[in-house]
Amino acid sequence: MKDLILIGGSVALLGIVALVFFIVRIWTHKSSIAKDSGVDFRPVIGFTRLDGWASLAILLTNKSAGNIWTEEVEIVLTELLADDQTSEASLHEIQKIRQTVQPEDMLPVSLVETIYKAAGKPQRKYSCVMSALVRYRAGEAWFEKPLQPHKLRMAGLTVVSNHRERWTKSEFKPQEKSQVQQ
Repeated sequence: MKDLILIGGSVALLGIVALVFFIVRIWTHKSSIAKDSGVDFRPVIGFTRLDGWASLAILLTNKSAGNIWTEEVEIVLTELLADDQTSEASLHEIQKIRQTVQPEDMLPVSLVETIYKAAGKPQRKYSCVMSALVRYRAGEAWFEKPLQPHKLRMAGLTVVSNHRERWTKSEFKPQEKSQVQQ
């Protein structure tokens, strides 16, 4: 009987500790969102239909109450394997967006031409890991949001396969000086 009470007390204590842990975790997550001034901007890599083709794109979703000005997306390619390029691979490109995303709206922006140019315009199949950083403004404040890296296999301007890579913050190395006027 004594052992049952001890076991029951231990289980209850463990449950209370787990509950406190989850409450603290939810509270810290909400406070980190508040630091972004209520901005709920969700850029992700996905696909959009353009002229009947599925095109790799950055999908800019605004869940905020106000407009979001999207300035640019900067991409960096690593682990590039390509043959028959028509120019030297820069492995780095900035695509200007310069459009407003209204509340509860989504703006797709194709990235295939930017990736193709950064890879040196390969004429055959090629593969790389693409990291991206989106620069945007909400109100008067500027923000940068890194996106999860993606392993791409391409053929010219066509995506053959795409999958997310393990997130490592050190993979993205933006240029020294941002082109955004701050």
